[in-house]
Amino acid sequence: MHEPTAPPPPQSGPGDDPADLARSASLDELQRMKVAEELHHLRSERTARRSRLGVAGQVLIGYVALAGLVVNAYQSYSNKQQQEHRDRTEMEKWNKEFARASQADKYRAFFETTMLATDSMNADKRLVGYALLQEFVRDPIYDEKAMIMLEESLSQELRGAPKDKLDDARRASVRAILTSLAGTEDCRALQRAARSVDRVARYHARTRDEGETREVIEVYVRRLVGRAAIVCGSLKDFRAVRQPIRDTMLRNPELIGLNSPTDAEANLLIASILRQRCEEEMNYSGASDCPEILRAYAALCDKGGREPEDDRLACQVAQEGAAALRRTPPGGSP
Repeated sequence: MHEPTAPPPPQSGPGDDPADLARSASLDELQRMKVAEELHHLRSERTARRSRLGVAGQVLIGYVALAGLVVNAYQSYSNKQQQEHRDRTEMEKWNKEFARASQADKYRAFFETTMLATDSMNADKRLVGYALLQEFVRDPIYDEKAMIMLEESLSQELRGAPKDKLDDARRASVRAILTSLAGTEDCRALQRAARSVDRVARYHARTRDEGETREVIEVYVRRLVGRAAIVCGSLKDFRAVRQPIRDTMLRNPELIGLNSPTDAEANLLIASILRQRCEEEMNYSGASDCPEILRAYAALCDKGGREPEDDRLACQVAQEGAAALRRTPPGGSP
């Protein structure tokens, strides 16, 4: 086998060796060659310089384009922020205008409602006004004004009644007033409303009509004490609503048919009135809140733990009423 042979080294041309080139070329040729080389070198440098300038120009164009994108993005962001600020300012402006218009409308509605409630010549208009005031009793801005209106209207209705009894129109008005007073969601407001029972006490002191006075007291029990069972969060707050009504009954024992009644007996009677009224109402009404009242009353007693001694029998009545609801089928009588 033959070993591979290396390729022959490249042969130098006659013009590659500078010494041979110097010996073979004349001075004029060498000068022309030098000038040609210098010219070639300058041309190469010029071409390289042009190339660098072109690259630099392209880089500069890229930077300018990038800067343009950044400026456009910032401008878009700034425009968006300004637009959002304008939108917020406009929205706040319209919200304030809407709130102002709403308050103006509500004030006008309250004024018109009070005009109805104080119409001395038309009992039907007064009745409508009393019912509409319930909406303002629930309003935190107008609740105090509405309750003052209702309390004073209660005084006028009782003061204007004949000495022997309330007529049908005034009886309906008293019931509407107490229903509106009980429309609040605030237990403290109910405590204030319950203190209006002093108007009933003054009516009783003037007329000595036990039947009419007891009927009004029972409406107080059904509306205010019943509402307190739902709204008040503790047995203590519930008792604060009930206390003015109970004290009025204790100061007028003929209303409850007892001689020298105790606090426990008065509390028991109030609970019994509430349960009896609710049972009668549930017999004919499918939209009564009485089931909620009885359950809430029983829950207050359970939540209070060991109830005070004067509330033990009253709580027992409420708990029995709530238990009867569980045993009664829908639509049946408790």
